[in-house]
Amino acid sequence: MDRNITSVVSRLLSLGVAALAIALVAAASPIVVSGQLLAYQDGYVFFSTGDGFHVAPNVVIHDAKTGGATTIVPGPRIWARATFDASGTVTELDLSRRPLPPEGNFDDVARFAVALSTPAPNPDLLPQTPAPGQTLAPEFRHFSGKPVLVTFVAEVPPNTPFTAAVYITTDASGWNAQAIPMDRIDTLHFQITRRINSGTIFRYLYDRGSFQSVEVAENGLQRAPREVIVADADVRAVRDTVYAWIDSTNGGYNQSPTGLPTPYNPAPFPNLPPGVGPPGVATPCAHPPRCPPQ
Repeated sequence: MDRNITSVVSRLLSLGVAALAIALVAAASPIVVSGQLLAYQDGYVFFSTGDGFHVAPNVVIHDAKTGGATTIVPGPRIWARATFDASGTVTELDLSRRPLPPEGNFDDVARFAVALSTPAPNPDLLPQTPAPGQTLAPEFRHFSGKPVLVTFVAEVPPNTPFTAAVYITTDASGWNAQAIPMDRIDTLHFQITRRINSGTIFRYLYDRGSFQSVEVAENGLQRAPREVIVADADVRAVRDTVYAWIDSTNGGYNQSPTGLPTPYNPAPFPNLPPGVGPPGVATPCAHPPRCPPQ
């Protein structure tokens, strides 16, 4: 009887060791997910889900179809199959210009993300961009001046022309309407990644290349510039919604009779006949000798 008990115990121990070994091997297996890329820059890869991950310095980049070398460059609208090691670093990217079959689940790698699309607290993330007039909580006010990768993602209105280009105009550019051209992700989303020094207060608006097509507030009126405060972080993701463009709102421009040009509205009276100035502003005379007295 003792021998039988010993044999059973020995067999159970063997089975337990084997199961543990299988579990350890499974835990050490790399995690693979597939999705569309948003950006690839300075050691980070961002997916259209909003999640960003560290990339190994010696990352292997292959063609997703052939498994061999590829001429495809990681970037917006490119599809990728990402392989993660046990530490959560991307060690391989298999690229394709066409959608890849869904593989894996981003929930399995969410703990490795340095930028998340969800509002769940994460020690590597800063809080959402504060509204104009508000500031970051004191515990997040760390400004060293180091460069921070900031990715702006804008969702545009459905009536935005498919061929339209979208830009960011900023106070740093003197409100140049074409200061920062954005990349189209899909029909309704544009993105751009820029390196901005920590400590910068960045004010900006979206437009389609001119201030005659600048964004307006949700109520259809001129909106105040957006604002983001860049604090110390590896990366920062900013998501904005453009509710409407000024040239697509009912009635178009809605200026008062005494409207004057401003940086946000340089042409307050766009439909005046040639040579006629705004009300209250003297129109230059083309023939000074025959000009009537002012």
